Amino acid sequence: MKNSPKLWVVTTLWALSIIILLVTAMIPIRHGWRALAWTVAVFLAVWAWRQMVVVFQTPPQAVIVESEPSGPSHPDPAETTFQIGTQALPHLRQGLNRQAAQSLADIIQRTAEVDAVAITDTMQVLGWAGKSCPQHGPGSLLSETTRRVMQDRVIRTLKTDELQGAYDECSLGTVVIAPLVSHDQSVGSIKLYVASEALLPNRIVQLAEGLAQMLSLLMEVVEADRQRSLAADARLEALQAQIRPHFLFNVLNTIIAFSHTDADRARDLLIQLASFFRRSLAHHGPTIALKDEIEYVNTYLTLESARFGDRLRYRIRVAPEALDVPVPVLTLQPLVENAVIHGLINKDKPGMVSVTAKPIKDRLVIYVSDNGVGIPKSKQYEIFEMGSGSGMGLGLSNVAERIMGLYGPAYHLRLRSREGVGTTVRLVFPMPKSKKEAVLTNHAESINRGR
Repeated sequence: MKNSPKLWVVTTLWALSIIILLVTAMIPIRHGWRALAWTVAVFLAVWAWRQMVVVFQTPPQAVIVESEPSGPSHPDPAETTFQIGTQALPHLRQGLNRQAAQSLADIIQRTAEVDAVAITDTMQVLGWAGKSCPQHGPGSLLSETTRRVMQDRVIRTLKTDELQGAYDECSLGTVVIAPLVSHDQSVGSIKLYVASEALLPNRIVQLAEGLAQMLSLLMEVVEADRQRSLAADARLEALQAQIRPHFLFNVLNTIIAFSHTDADRARDLLIQLASFFRRSLAHHGPTIALKDEIEYVNTYLTLESARFGDRLRYRIRVAPEALDVPVPVLTLQPLVENAVIHGLINKDKPGMVSVTAKPIKDRLVIYVSDNGVGIPKSKQYEIFEMGSGSGMGLGLSNVAERIMGLYGPAYHLRLRSREGVGTTVRLVFPMPKSKKEAVLTNHAESINRGR
């Protein structure tokens, strides 16, 4: 305790790290300098937090760890955490996917002097590095103990043969499991293995704790930056997608064809097309009232139904109390277009697209369904890999990322599909506590659009 820094020093460093994060997030800055500033801020935050624990003498871990024996000195856990964080940041820019997890596992195992490292999401091991074990590796399901660590958000240290629900005959001796938390939700875990029956060195437990805190903070910071990029990219991609040649030419050809047989219909379609382009460029905030998003979808379907005729039918049903609920802009139209282009075009018989929105308890639930050709089961997981998908320049993964970024992991996009039967995508959004709150939110968006 006597070597611990004074409380005011710790508090000052913690505040400094927050200021660095906020300033670099608010002002224009090159990505290289931003990455360096964030790394320094994260290191300061983690170090300050660890010293705060010392100052207040928080209770020790529930498991017993041994102190370091005399002999060759080991790297300081805080220093090791900083080295790993500097190398980890570039790999986390696309989120916690398999490639990023594998890179993180390699970096940690190489730097931390442990026998094996696992990085997981909430379901399975995403990345593994170090001593091989037939019971572990990328793709293997998590033990009940690991799931409980994520649920309770506590660090646990135990022998691998004590893992509840794990496989037998694991050749690794001891493991420390720490949860990864983003937006107040457990999104995965980090597991450090030591192939020894002895008690785990205290520095390994400290390292796991520091790495979990640092990676959690990095993921939140990177997610915030990605949301800003997505907001800007969404407007650009929407502009590029809406005027892409084959969509524009197909609609114009349809209008020209109607001009010879039904001039009034051609004029109406031309007005709809102009409205479609205008709406894609008019909104600049992250959210929009559901009624406006539905109107945009209806315009798109009107244009496509004129093109496909009886081959395309559609139905839109929205509960009146859901009309003013704010939803992320350009969320439904990409899903509807995916249903039309990928679900119905290759269907021999006429197809149906339906959009249904209704409040259920404190959430708004929206279903986008089609009775098209369906999606092969082998490809359904890949659709939600970050950077995958397509549809008006805004793929399913893009929509899923924006929803989770705005509302957290509890609100995500779910897909159910059967080949030859069709596909349904379910979206869930938080309902405002009152209609007044929804109106105020949309009014604020309108003010932002007027600036």
